[in-house]
Amino acid sequence: MGNLGQRLTLTPFFQGKLKLYQPEKGYRFGIDALLLAHFLKLKPGEKALEVGAGSGIVSLIAALKQPKAKIFALELDPLFLQCLKLNSQLNLLENSLFSLKGNIARNPFRKEVFDVVFSNPPYFKPGCGRQSPDELKNLAKRETRAGLKEFLKAVAGVLKNRGRLYLIFTALRTAELMASLKEVRLEPKVLRFVHSYPGDQARFILVEAVKQAGEETLVLPPLFIYQEKGGPYTTEVREMLKGV
Repeated sequence: MGNLGQRLTLTPFFQGKLKLYQPEKGYRFGIDALLLAHFLKLKPGEKALEVGAGSGIVSLIAALKQPKAKIFALELDPLFLQCLKLNSQLNLLENSLFSLKGNIARNPFRKEVFDVVFSNPPYFKPGCGRQSPDELKNLAKRETRAGLKEFLKAVAGVLKNRGRLYLIFTALRTAELMASLKEVRLEPKVLRFVHSYPGDQARFILVEAVKQAGEETLVLPPLFIYQEKGGPYTTEVREMLKGV
């Protein structure tokens, strides 16, 4: 199905506990979205925003884990918005997950309205990384609409004092990310580096930052996706794939 010139496929997830429509071709969610969803912590009654939600996999997992939170999934692309609405209905989450069309760089929200913001933002600057012929992939992985500093400034504006930001980002830009967070008074409080397998360099960094917090930072043990190069998933990742 899909009425915007692109077929959508239905993917069962978490052993069928979650069903997800996403585009048949082009950008489909990866392991980084799953890692972010399990790093994210929501409390009952909190108001959360996902920036650049795509088909909604992170927000869907978050809503299943914490059904008493209110989650707003912000997305600009019409095809992904269609997926978001279908996925919210299909998984009976219409009372806790709401899709919104918009761009955080043109901030559609009042100041300091969210307890939590989470995002899997584009990893590459314009001109960096391999260019894809698929425009949705480029939007998802390359800063075409807002740079990192502009993105973080907008996020800081919508977060309440002591509100939390959860990100997964490329480890290659860790120094830039830390400096940019501190510039907008988002203090990195919890960090976890993600490696493909033991002995490999860090590929991603998971970050929890708190608005207007003190300067102590907890660095968690590394997360390994695979037991070895070319090997099976680690026990931790296998447990994530089983679901909530």
